[in-house]
Amino acid sequence: MKQEILHIPTPFGEPLVLYKNRWGPLDGEGLSIVSGLQGDRLNGMMVASRLSRFLNDIEAGRETGYQIRGNIQIFPIVNYKAWETGNPVWNFDSQDVDLTFPGMEVGELTETICNTVIRHTAESDYGIVVQSAEKHYDDAPHVQLIEPNRKRRNLARSLGLAVGREVSENPALVLNLAKRWDLMGLHPFILSAGKPQTYQPQYCDLLVDGIVNFMRSQGLLTPTREKGSQREMAFFDAEHECPVLTREAGLFYSEIAVGTAVDKGQKLGEVRDLYEGGLLEEVPAPEKGFVVTLREYPMVHEQECVAVVLRENHRRGFWPFG
Repeated sequence: MKQEILHIPTPFGEPLVLYKNRWGPLDGEGLSIVSGLQGDRLNGMMVASRLSRFLNDIEAGRETGYQIRGNIQIFPIVNYKAWETGNPVWNFDSQDVDLTFPGMEVGELTETICNTVIRHTAESDYGIVVQSAEKHYDDAPHVQLIEPNRKRRNLARSLGLAVGREVSENPALVLNLAKRWDLMGLHPFILSAGKPQTYQPQYCDLLVDGIVNFMRSQGLLTPTREKGSQREMAFFDAEHECPVLTREAGLFYSEIAVGTAVDKGQKLGEVRDLYEGGLLEEVPAPEKGFVVTLREYPMVHEQECVAVVLRENHRRGFWPFG
């Protein structure tokens, strides 16, 4: 059921309206799913739309395989004004929504939006942010975990993706929605797949199936068939994350695909001169691992990150990519 949760005037005449969709009993175990924190992360918004249609079909009796047992709510698009222009931020204030939490009940427009999301998700048990990579990059589908522990890793396995990645601590993290959820006592997860300004159906299929499986596993959806399953997942601590930086400025030509396994020293790509195309450097993999993020935009500066390799973790004895 679509519900209006915020309606405030803007300097441009049209009001700013924020909606959520909600299903299930209010006293059930709660899950909040949020997408559209940036206006150009289309995969997340498509996943939210598809999940909303699926849950509406269950509620209306058109999808007969499930019953809704939990308090499930979806915020399909938080930064609507940015989405209208296809930009990551709203041009009016240029604030990154995911660097503005917890916001203020009475504040600037973006601060009010963030505070509304916080208040409406405060009673949930689980929170999922669905997004794509940052501008100029492409992400292989993976789960990001805040303060991972045994329980959260077990929960993450229910999301059905092959890779789990610890979010490294940094001063700005406290302003992220997922970190605020962590501080509020929710179990937060970030699902990232693909690149901005692009709808990638194959990635969205994975994320939709994974979230549905998560809801089944936690009893938020009761199937008339089997219960949700867990799959093997490789978890990578922040210390196993290897950014790959260029030495030279120029044009980066990638020679591998995001989401592939690489060996130490394997050529990831090369940097060539902008004007004459001459080779400036070859970019090798610093370690054996999994390429979770790859730069899409070819222009690079010195010390520009062109890839992130998740280094093989020998201690855990599980490597699903080789």
